[in-house]
Amino acid sequence: MNKTRPPIITVLGHVDHGKTTLLDHIRQTKVQEGEVGGITQHIGAYQITFKGKKITFIDTPGHAAFNKMRERGAQITDLVILVVSAKDGVQPQTIESIRYIKEAKVPCLVALNKIDLEGANPTLTKTQLAEHDIVVQEYGGDVDAIEISALEGKGVDELLDNVLVMAELLELEADEDAPLEAVVIESTKDQHKGPVARVIVQQGILELRQNLEVDGIEGRVKSLTDETGRTLDKVLPGQPAEILGLDDVPEVGSIIRDADAKYKDLGQTDDKEAEAEFSWDDVDIASLLGEKEKLNLIIKADVKGTLEAIVQSLDEDTVELVSATVGPLTDGDLELAEATGSVIVVFGQKIPSKMKHSAKQLGVHLKQYEVIYHLLEDLEEQMLKLMDPHYGEIELGKAEILQIFDYDNRKIAGVKVITGEINRHDSLYLVRDKKIIARPVITSMKHGKDDVETIKTKGEAGLAFKNKRLDFKKGDIITAYKKEF
Repeated sequence: MNKTRPPIITVLGHVDHGKTTLLDHIRQTKVQEGEVGGITQHIGAYQITFKGKKITFIDTPGHAAFNKMRERGAQITDLVILVVSAKDGVQPQTIESIRYIKEAKVPCLVALNKIDLEGANPTLTKTQLAEHDIVVQEYGGDVDAIEISALEGKGVDELLDNVLVMAELLELEADEDAPLEAVVIESTKDQHKGPVARVIVQQGILELRQNLEVDGIEGRVKSLTDETGRTLDKVLPGQPAEILGLDDVPEVGSIIRDADAKYKDLGQTDDKEAEAEFSWDDVDIASLLGEKEKLNLIIKADVKGTLEAIVQSLDEDTVELVSATVGPLTDGDLELAEATGSVIVVFGQKIPSKMKHSAKQLGVHLKQYEVIYHLLEDLEEQMLKLMDPHYGEIELGKAEILQIFDYDNRKIAGVKVITGEINRHDSLYLVRDKKIIARPVITSMKHGKDDVETIKTKGEAGLAFKNKRLDFKKGDIITAYKKEF
């Protein structure tokens, strides 16, 4: 028998427009203060009671890298609150969020935030929204727009009133007697707890000691807790909970079911889900490198949603993903990195000193991050270096080899500086026919009989190199450069 269930709300919008601040005020808890960098990085679900009625919120991350997670948030939600800064107006992620709303075909409310700031212009913002087919009621559309200050709490009650009205119009119901279906909104592997899945129940009831199945992963519910850590005996439709007891970490967006129940057309549903959802099995980690050089990466993340967001941001042409898993760094990861020449990226968790020492012994490079956009910026820089070997380099000077002398059983290059200047300790390229053939190191720089440190434009000198067998000829160009990032 169907019963009314709480609405499931997703808050979308551009980064730093106030989504987390809004949810903080609604829940009366401070999530953003506990997030590194001030940007929510994991999908979390929370349930509140407003005027005697329950509302469930999915807190989707605001950073652009989480577009896939945010899209899934829209797909499992009943109603979207689109947060737009009345000061900054419509921004790229606002447009992106509008696209997800349309694709998911869910109703939305607009929260015009930061209305209390100097320079706020709600009228202009509404006009910009109309240009992207979000037409508010005062402009003849069907979208409610509520002016709020998430920081001060102004207008938030009015916003929640509108949520309850729309939820009533949607007539949201679920069958508690139906076989269990719960959507995984976040998952991780805890070092002490093991696999952890955070879910929202769509139908049926989730209970302690229930046998579960999700995409071939089985388990028995050992523990159920809500977002505050309170122990639950059962979880009803529309309610979020954290599950312990699964044998492995399920994918974000997958459906957890009762292993002992019978489902109609289950095979057909599974086929559709398998086609639509991201699967790590699709990553061909054994594929050979092409002719173009790639950066080999092994990624270790704290949670599955973050892992997916990072992988979705990688450029397949410049990055070879050797492995991408959830959980702490292991000796096996280090051995794999050594064998494949990979850099290990660890996100959202500390690297034990023992692992750092082992990595150093093996010659494996570890990079640890707490904020995802810092990681992505660094990866982008590495990708640019692969596409352009001279990325980040500044040319200091060029010299042409005019003569070659023999002195003390070694060859000396007699050079003349064409442009700029060359310092004895500069990094160098040896160029022939516009191709780099070596990276020589200067051991001696002389002008006549005098040792010198620098040769300026049109200056001449004799250069001796560290590699006594360096193959250089008349007409070769020596280029001095420095790295600058």
